[in-house]
Amino acid sequence: MAEYCAYLNEGEAGRARRLPHILVFAVFFFILTLLFERFIAWLEGTPEQTTPVQTKLASAHPEDARNVKDAESASPHQSATHLWKKILPDFTGGRKSALKATAIMAVYWLPYYVLAFPGAIWYDTVQQVLQWEGKPNAITSGAWSDQHPVFDTLIFGLFYQIGAWVGSPAFGVALYTTVITATSIAVLVYVVRYLARAGASRRACLLTYGFFCLFPFVPIYAMAMVKDAVFLPCFLLFSVRCMEAARTRGASLATPKAWILISTLALLVSLTKKTGIYTVIIACILTMLAVAGRKARLRLAGTVLASAIIMFLVLPGILFPLCHIEAGGKQEMIAVPLQQSALLLKEHGDELSQADRDVFAGILEPDAANKFFWPAVDPIKGTHWTAQRERLLKPFLRVWLRNGVRYPTTYLRAYFLLEQGWVAMPNQAAYESIYSGMRPAYVYTRASLAPNASDSGLPVSSHALFYSGLDQGFAWLNEQFFLQPWFCRAFWATWLPFMQCYLAVRRLRAHTMSWNQAAWLIPMLATMPFLWISGASVSYEGMRYVIPMVFIAPIGCAMFTVGLENRALRVGD
Repeated sequence: MAEYCAYLNEGEAGRARRLPHILVFAVFFFILTLLFERFIAWLEGTPEQTTPVQTKLASAHPEDARNVKDAESASPHQSATHLWKKILPDFTGGRKSALKATAIMAVYWLPYYVLAFPGAIWYDTVQQVLQWEGKPNAITSGAWSDQHPVFDTLIFGLFYQIGAWVGSPAFGVALYTTVITATSIAVLVYVVRYLARAGASRRACLLTYGFFCLFPFVPIYAMAMVKDAVFLPCFLLFSVRCMEAARTRGASLATPKAWILISTLALLVSLTKKTGIYTVIIACILTMLAVAGRKARLRLAGTVLASAIIMFLVLPGILFPLCHIEAGGKQEMIAVPLQQSALLLKEHGDELSQADRDVFAGILEPDAANKFFWPAVDPIKGTHWTAQRERLLKPFLRVWLRNGVRYPTTYLRAYFLLEQGWVAMPNQAAYESIYSGMRPAYVYTRASLAPNASDSGLPVSSHALFYSGLDQGFAWLNEQFFLQPWFCRAFWATWLPFMQCYLAVRRLRAHTMSWNQAAWLIPMLATMPFLWISGASVSYEGMRYVIPMVFIAPIGCAMFTVGLENRALRVGD
């Protein structure tokens, strides 16, 4: 798939190299998978465990055991280990340890907070603030729209309003950035402490914590004024509750309080992202397969039912009409068919019947064939869902399916060109020839405001150039062959999830892992499908779509170490 995407970019010029490159990619992938297995085995290591000699001394000669312990504590290695224990946070400790871990992470995040101050604001956020103010924007003439989650619009608007009350929108943005940063840090520390309590090895917990502290894209996206930053803490907390339900085989859902908690988190996930409700449905259904007992399954079903009623009935049927909120367009859900239809018109428009062309012309943007842009569907799907589009939806789907049988390669090419960010390795020639100033790295940051930002009164960070410099720095890292995979979206979106699933299957077949332990991958499995129907994968927007996978990836790796720890405890008992 990776080589097919490269071939699509290079056309006939890439045909001769396909087989050698497929072999190279395959060998490279197998090597990475082998390294991943060894990495997980290293994470499971317990370097601090008591040696057999120490155990025998402790049971037979307590005085000799104390002498050995004193001698070891006096060695330089033991002294250094003791020092590191004092410096590093203890994830199994009490409130003091939690505050220490929070403070350390805050120090690491501080440079990003200062350099982005008062905050990094995205294009979508500008439109939401304009809606809050009742001003014309890219989506409506001033009314609120469910094109972006209304709950997020409410949050951004409230913080903007606080700034307006004190006479400075920048104050409202800075307050939001402070609150979301503190919330994200608290949630990430809670996640690592959960891993420790669940039995993950200390090495795995430390590396997960270090990843959250040091990987730049964690703080950059966690503190941005964008809907995804609001979604991430809710998604992580909901994921933890699903993992705990699987780990305890449903015992964690025994009390009404626990059921209310997971249902509330499920609702927040649904409210803060358009695809959140579908993530909740998939996650809860998969978790139902891992729990035991009718009561736990019914409670998970109740969580799905409650979220679905609110999202599909209460909001669009009651609340939105009462508040004069316009419904979001369905073009977001059919982005891939729209993109395929545009390429079909461009390449085979003369071969289509007039009736088919009329249907495509009625639902696509005007002159869609010439507006076709392989990395993004925005130019041909538009921002408004009209009555005409609603009337033509079913005929369009029938025409789209019928022509997919006639022109499968056209549809396949349009799809993989659009979604190649999830499978392909960076292709410098393809991206630099299309995007001015973009780098071959698949990882981008954003601090620029929309063209109509001045109408909203939102501030511009005085350090926005920092993000351009950071982007160039990662572009340089991406050019280094052995570093390229870690700064490629395909690694986080496809390669690493595949490796985790592969290792889980191997351990299940070897009976060294239970289905309940494998169910800890549910949050990742519930997130992946929505990457493959997104309207962009290589643009700035695409990075927002993959960032939940980046946050959840180290958690899945750490959970692989839980089984070994639990087996060791049972043997000891």
